[in-house]
Amino acid sequence: MQRLLRKYFPQWFPVEKAHSDYNMLEVVRRDKKLVLNAPHVNYSFGSLHEVFRNTFNQLNPDYQKIKNVLVLGFGAGSVAAILRKENHCPCAITGVEIDEEVIALAKKHFRLDELKNLELHIEDAAAFLSGGTKLYDLLVVDLFLDHRTPEKFLTAAFLKNLYAHLQPRGIVVFNYLLYDYEAKEKAIAFEKEFREIFWQVRVLSFQKHPKNIVFTGKRVQSW
Repeated sequence: MQRLLRKYFPQWFPVEKAHSDYNMLEVVRRDKKLVLNAPHVNYSFGSLHEVFRNTFNQLNPDYQKIKNVLVLGFGAGSVAAILRKENHCPCAITGVEIDEEVIALAKKHFRLDELKNLELHIEDAAAFLSGGTKLYDLLVVDLFLDHRTPEKFLTAAFLKNLYAHLQPRGIVVFNYLLYDYEAKEKAIAFEKEFREIFWQVRVLSFQKHPKNIVFTGKRVQSW
């Protein structure tokens, strides 16, 4: 019976489940495509993909001027796919992802190996930033353990480190999830810190995904 159900209703069953040191992960079918989920949220190519697609549509940057991109919390490659495949950005992309199981699933199910000019690091995002001096035109932050952003990534020290890795007028995009009352309270303090550090700050919201907000800003000068 289960074999018949899998044949005719594949969306009811995970394509693959994986357990890592950081999360429970599932690759599932949604609307005739594969997405990567954690227990409470989408990690790549589902609602998260829509949030970032809408973010870049609202920002509408000059993609031809974006040469170097850093994605902290690379996931299965949603941001990279939006930049390269949907917006034809000719950029070099550096991806940092702490969970090697996420990258393994990305290579197996989401054609990650087809993305050229991509440099991947299996590493903690804060450690990666602290160990490098390269500057980026676009820096995307999507750092979650399931539905929560670890506290160290919400501090002024981390935001200043992001700023220090931006080119002049470089753009930072920081995804934040208003999952519960605690996260909403923390967002108030975080926004204040963000506005003190970055220039031309915007806070983007999305009617279809009301729990997501995205903070964006630019660098104008060195610290």
